[in-house]
Amino acid sequence: MKKPKSKAAVKRLRKRIRDKQDLPPMNRTNRPMTNLEQQVADMLDDMGIEYEREKALKYQAGWRYFDFHLIEHGALIEVDGEYYHDTRGKPSYVIMMAKKNDAIKNWLAKKEGYNLIRIKEKELLQEYDGVKEKISLLVGKENL
Repeated sequence: MKKPKSKAAVKRLRKRIRDKQDLPPMNRTNRPMTNLEQQVADMLDDMGIEYEREKALKYQAGWRYFDFHLIEHGALIEVDGEYYHDTRGKPSYVIMMAKKNDAIKNWLAKKEGYNLIRIKEKELLQEYDGVKEKISLLVGKENL
């Protein structure tokens, strides 16, 4: 009779298998957009900027996904909703992990040669024209 493996042994084995296979990122483009992402997508469509959703960049043994990739301009857009980025009433561990993920994404975008625009929910809802201007400055289009 074969001895069952411990959870830790199974986890190590899966990690070794995953590391040996350089699998492409999972296709997340069919994932439904949040309301904020839909507003940014509508804004980009109005501005005539070509984009792709859920741009994946390789990071260590996994992938990090960015909300939008402005194809012709070498830029990425991250929409930071309050649900994940608001610190009120959340345990410190959750806040720390969100900040760590943001820092990794900032570093990864810079390392890969992309400009990263972070759009906060409050900024998008209260200063829509300011966000539009920020994007148009980045892509070099005036008065969009």
